[in-house]
Amino acid sequence: MLKVSEKGSYALLELPYDGKAMPGQFFTIKTKTGPYIPRPFSVYDLKGGNLKFLIKTGGEIQQFLDEDIIIDGPFGNPISKIDDVLLLAGGVGYAPIHFYALVYGFKEMIIGMPDDELFDFVDIPDHCVCVVNPTTPVDLAKLSPLKNILVCGPHEMIMGLKRDLPESTLYAIMEEKMACARGMCEGCAVMTKDGVKFVCKDGPTFKVSEVDLEWTYR
Repeated sequence: MLKVSEKGSYALLELPYDGKAMPGQFFTIKTKTGPYIPRPFSVYDLKGGNLKFLIKTGGEIQQFLDEDIIIDGPFGNPISKIDDVLLLAGGVGYAPIHFYALVYGFKEMIIGMPDDELFDFVDIPDHCVCVVNPTTPVDLAKLSPLKNILVCGPHEMIMGLKRDLPESTLYAIMEEKMACARGMCEGCAVMTKDGVKFVCKDGPTFKVSEVDLEWTYR
């Protein structure tokens, strides 16, 4: 089942699935006709035998969403529960944060969106704070007493947290381009204190203090 937001900028794809997945894990999506490279998506929700993905429309995957979807996974390492955690999400980075909150709960959550369209489309817990550009989740995170932070969102948002909250323990669900989701294509490389690792098989969650956010794999 495919549900599209009012302006068509976002979609929720719901598929039957009788397996298991944990927060932090993701699946790849394709059909018999395309896209040629399967696209990775974090779990937005999983319950009652139904698996949901939050998708920003406009990309190549959109033209295939009305076909029979083939999923593969779950991939990636699950996130363990983090004590007294502040959850931060930016845009469709809300998907894995939403799933984490459903499974583990949270102390505080701050969600940043480019506009109200996504806010009106997704399920948002009552006791969280939502902001729209130009205010960002980083602006409000600086006011929180919580020191354990789990974030998923734009790269610039993660860099801003590392810069502005040096005393906090930051965990980031990384978003990188990938093809195989098994670490063989080396498309989702990140540099860590222990050398090059891959988001698909070593992550997707990393301790931000251990990742060089300015490194580019060539």
